[in-house]
Amino acid sequence: MMKVDTSALGDVIVQCFDNSTDGRFAREQQDDFFAKGTRLRELQKKLLSAHFNDGTQRVVDANVEVKAVNADLKASATSLAQTATTLNNIAHLVGTLDQLLNVAATVV
Repeated sequence: MMKVDTSALGDVIVQCFDNSTDGRFAREQQDDFFAKGTRLRELQKKLLSAHFNDGTQRVVDANVEVKAVNADLKASATSLAQTATTLNNIAHLVGTLDQLLNVAATVV
């Protein structure tokens, strides 16, 4: 059985919440980081108990996307110009993980 890398996802969530209180970001961006971090935390809770059949490409793709968003978040902290792209990438990750739960072999 395969699982989503919920540890790496946890890093994304922490960075979202950190950015939601970082005064370098515009208020709207802070709110967006908070909303997306909250949604990802809800998904993480479900994904912690979700198991997928071995070789499920969507899980592999989701794990790659989680790692990419982690890198985006680190880059956006040093280059505020990348923030809009990063927020879009986080929104895409939310959609990916949301859809992924529909193909889980089991979810407790």
